[in-house]
Amino acid sequence: MLKARVMGRIVPVFLIILILSGCKKSESFLAWEKTYGAGEARFIKLTSDSGLVACGISENHPYLVRLDRNKMVVLDFSADLPGIFTSALFDTSGYITGGSTGGKMLLMRHSKTGSLLWDKTIDPGFNIDQTQLLRLNDGNFLAIGSASPDTIYENDCGLLFLNFDSTGQVLNEQNYTSGFFIASYEAAIDNSGNIYLALTRKDPLSEPSATVAKFNNQYQLIWEEALANNPNYGAAALAIIHDGSGDVYVAGRTELPSESGIMNNSFIVSISDAGSLNWKKYPENSNSGTAILLNDAGEVILLNINCFIINVLDPSRGDDGGRLRAYDVCDPYNTDALASDFVLTASDEYILAGSKGGSFYLAVRAAQ
Repeated sequence: MLKARVMGRIVPVFLIILILSGCKKSESFLAWEKTYGAGEARFIKLTSDSGLVACGISENHPYLVRLDRNKMVVLDFSADLPGIFTSALFDTSGYITGGSTGGKMLLMRHSKTGSLLWDKTIDPGFNIDQTQLLRLNDGNFLAIGSASPDTIYENDCGLLFLNFDSTGQVLNEQNYTSGFFIASYEAAIDNSGNIYLALTRKDPLSEPSATVAKFNNQYQLIWEEALANNPNYGAAALAIIHDGSGDVYVAGRTELPSESGIMNNSFIVSISDAGSLNWKKYPENSNSGTAILLNDAGEVILLNINCFIINVLDPSRGDDGGRLRAYDVCDPYNTDALASDFVLTASDEYILAGSKGGSFYLAVRAAQ
C-alpha cells in the first residue's frame, strides 16, 4: 500500500489517483511465452488442430517440438548429433525435418509419434549451414541447402537442390555455384513449381549484396534481380514469400549511412514474378527483416529480428499500416530478444519464434 504525507494540506483523492496513474508498472504485450533449453527456434508453422510445430537448436542438438492449441507439449525430439533444424514439413503421417550438421545437409523423417524412420546427410562439397524444405506438386519434396548469409565468406560455396521422396530416396541432386559466395536463407514456390530464393552474394573486393532469383522446376536460373544496389554498403536477403497471384515479397537488411557511421536497416520489397520491382521500403532502423506473411485483409506483415518488432504494410504501395512491439521496453540496438519466424492464427494472434536470453523461445502476441 502506498502512503503519502503532505505537509500543510490534504491532497484530494482524485489527485492521488491521477499521480498513481502516471506511475504504472511496465506493461506486457505478450499473452504467453516459453523457453525450451539453450538455443534458438528457427521455424514455426500452425497445425490443422490449431496447435503448432517449431524447430531449431536446443542444447546444441537439432530440436523439434509440437504443441497443442493450449500450448502444451504433444511431442518433441532431438537428433542424436550436433546441428540444427531450420525447416520442417508435417502431416498426419509424421515429420520431415531439414537442417545441417558438421557443414552437411541433414534430412530426417519421424513418425507421428516421434520415432525416427530414416535420416540422411549429404555433402555437396561446400558448406551447408541450413536447409529449406518445400513440398512439390507431385507429392515429393525439395531440400535447398546453403551456407548462412552470416557465415565467413568463402569462395568454395553454392546451393544444393535435392529432390527426394517420403522414403528418403534421392530423385535428383543438382549444385548451383557462381564462383563466389552465395547463400539462400529462405525459399518459396509457386503453383507452377517455380522456385524463388532470397539470396545473399559476395564477390571479391565488394560488400555482400541482396538479390532475389527465380529458378524453374529443373533448377535452372530464369532471372535474378538486385535488391540493394549501392556497392559501398552491404546487404542480405533473409525472407521471401509468393502471394499466389503474381507478386513476390522479399525482406532482409541493408546498411545505410548515419550520423554515427553505418547502421543496419530492415528492408522489404515487392517484385513481380517476372522480375520487375513494384516498391521498396525501409521500415526499421537498426534491424533486419526476417519473416513475411499476408493476413486475411491482404496486408503484408513483416517480422524484424531485433525485439520481435512487427510492421504492417499496404501490399500495393508498401505504405505504413501500423507497428506492433512484443515488449514495452526493448532497445533494438542492444537486445537478446531475436526473432526468426512467426505465424498468424485464426484467433488473430501472432505466435513468435526465435531466441531470448540465448534460449529456444516461443511467444504469443495479440495482432491488435
